[in-house]
Amino acid sequence: MPKSGHINHFHEYVSDLKQNEATFKVELSGNTRIVHLLDAYGKTIRKRLFFGHEGDERMAGLEFVSMVRREIKKRIEQGEKPPIHEIGTRVVKFNSKNLKKAKRTGEELYEVDLNSCYWVTAHKLGFISDELFEKGWNKRSECKIGLVTSVGSLNKQTYVEQYEYGKSQGMIKDGKDESYRPYYWAIINDVVRVMNSTIASVPKHHFMMWLTDCIYIKKESLEIVQNQFEIEGFEHKMNSCHISNVEDNRVHWVNHQTGEEKYIFFSRAVDIGVEK
Repeated sequence: MPKSGHINHFHEYVSDLKQNEATFKVELSGNTRIVHLLDAYGKTIRKRLFFGHEGDERMAGLEFVSMVRREIKKRIEQGEKPPIHEIGTRVVKFNSKNLKKAKRTGEELYEVDLNSCYWVTAHKLGFISDELFEKGWNKRSECKIGLVTSVGSLNKQTYVEQYEYGKSQGMIKDGKDESYRPYYWAIINDVVRVMNSTIASVPKHHFMMWLTDCIYIKKESLEIVQNQFEIEGFEHKMNSCHISNVEDNRVHWVNHQTGEEKYIFFSRAVDIGVEK
C-alpha cells in the first residue's frame, strides 16, 4: 500500500480500518490527514499521509512549508524565547468615505503591492536564515502561494481523533503547533505596523484601502508610499486602477493592467471612514 494518497481516498481508507476494528489515530490539519496505525502500546507502527485532491496541481513552493518550520523548530529547541506578539490583528483597512468619492469621480488610483511581503518580513525579523530567504526570494514569482503558505502554516492547528477497535474516542486539539504560533503573529504584527505607518504617512483623503500586502491610494501620494516602502526595506510593484462600485460592505475595483474587476467584503471594524 502506498505511503501517501489524496484526501479523496481518506474516508474510504478510514472506513475500512473501522470495519476491520483497527486501533489507530487520525491527525487533521488544513488539507492534510495522517493516519497512524497503532500497536498495543499506542505506538505508531505505520502511517499514511493524505494531502490535496486528486487532479489538483501541486502547489509551487510547497517545500518551503517544511523548510520554514524546520528552521523555527531548531530555534525553539535551542531555547529561544518566543517573540512578543499580539494575537488577532488584521492586515486590512478601508476608508469607505474616500472609496465612495473615488467611485463618483471615476479618478485613477494606484495599487502598490509589496513583493513577497510576509517572506521578507519573516527574514527581517530573523526568523528564517539568509540561505532560506534567498532560496524563496529567487523563486518568488513562481512560488508566490507557497511562500505565503509557509508563513501561514506557522498558525495551523492540528486535531487528533483516536480510534480503539474501530470506534472513535473523540477528537482533541493537539498542542504540538502552539510553539510556532508566536512567530506567525509576530510577522503579522510587523506587517500591521508597516500598514499603519504607511497609511499615516499620506493625507487622510488619499488613502482608499489596504489589503494584506497592497495599498490603494490617490496618484498624488504615490511617491510618499514608494519612499515609505523603501525605508521599510520592501521592493514593490504597482498598477493603476479605479473603483467601479461601493456597497455597504463591499467594494469593487478594476485593475487597468489586466482589465479584471475584483471585489472584497469589509466591515465597520476595519473601516476608518465612518465614525465609530
